[in-house]
Amino acid sequence: MTRPLWTCPKCGRQFANVNQEHSCGDYSVEAFLQGKGANALAMYRHFVALVEVCGPVLFAPAKTRVGFQVRMIFAAVNKLTDKQLDAHVVLTRRLDSPRFRRIEALTPTCYVHHFRVHTPDELDDEVAAWLREAYHVGKQEHLNKA
Repeated sequence: MTRPLWTCPKCGRQFANVNQEHSCGDYSVEAFLQGKGANALAMYRHFVALVEVCGPVLFAPAKTRVGFQVRMIFAAVNKLTDKQLDAHVVLTRRLDSPRFRRIEALTPTCYVHHFRVHTPDELDDEVAAWLREAYHVGKQEHLNKA
């Protein structure tokens, strides 16, 4: 059985780990999107639509990004302008693709895959597949495998 998420008493964010280190603040998706142009908003909305198809999700806005969380953050929009959307997905394996700008190995089973798109059309079936896989990582299903 999965233990409930811990809620920070200061900012109200939820985490899989008790007392998880983070930056408390009054952040919102609305503030992140404020002043963004039409292409930026279209890319963001398309990304969110792909995320929400995966299942129930918590939005975890921070000072400079919006994370998408089940038990843990599995994807995020890290930068958003009219020219580009920079994002990442968290996978339990290194997935090689020329579309990834950088892959960070945080642990032997935690890889952060960074990518950039310039139009909503680039948020395609391949990105949707990454998000579906990352969603299962966010649910921490890999920890329950024997």
